[in-house]
Amino acid sequence: MTSLQTRQLGISIGNKKVCEDLSLNLQPGEVWGVLGRNGIGKTTLLHTLSGLRPADSGHVLLDQHDISELPRKQIAQKLGLLLQHSEDAFPTSVLESVVCGRHPHIAHWQWESKEDYQKATDALQQVQMSELSHRATNQLSGGERQRVAVATLLTQSPDIFLLDEPNSHLDLHYQISILQYLCDFARQQQRIILMSLHDINLAARFCDKLLFISGDGKTKAGDADKLLNTKDLSELFQHPISAVSDADRQVFTPA
Repeated sequence: MTSLQTRQLGISIGNKKVCEDLSLNLQPGEVWGVLGRNGIGKTTLLHTLSGLRPADSGHVLLDQHDISELPRKQIAQKLGLLLQHSEDAFPTSVLESVVCGRHPHIAHWQWESKEDYQKATDALQQVQMSELSHRATNQLSGGERQRVAVATLLTQSPDIFLLDEPNSHLDLHYQISILQYLCDFARQQQRIILMSLHDINLAARFCDKLLFISGDGKTKAGDADKLLNTKDLSELFQHPISAVSDADRQVFTPA
């Protein structure tokens, strides 16, 4: 099974430290959430974990291999990144865009197979976009584009999903249904999810583990049920957070 680890990882943006000496061990079947204030470096962390930018210090290990030394195609066969914003390089249909997720798994100059298109069709069905499979991607709304991006990642079928604000542009129904599907899929198929989130309650609903990023290099990582408390959350967001019990769960709100 594929694993993702960090060893004494140090990341900074200018003079701001995202993390220092961060050691994580992400295992198959786990769903991780990354919480922190806006501009704190959550996106930069995901880009570093995916090998798109170098760390200042330490290592990111994909299956015990330093990710900086692996070919991009080999990385893409095991790890997929959902970007916060995406643009269309050129107009294409939704289906053709989604089937591009299979490219890490096919040889150079090889055409996509019938099986590849079936994977793309199945993924579009999971995000409820089947009826728009022939529409041009430049005619989609922001929420529809986000669902296409998720479908492309499902078509890629990596062992590790790095999701940068996966609920952005989505209305409430799709926020819940898509996150529920992804998390169920990860647990059932022994995949790994690490996603940055703004919504504490989505983190409480879907995540097993959490990573808190404070913005001064300090981090906290551990079980979600231990880190989701008003003291730690108020400190993380630098604003008082209250908790209200609702049936079998707690709902967190700004005080």
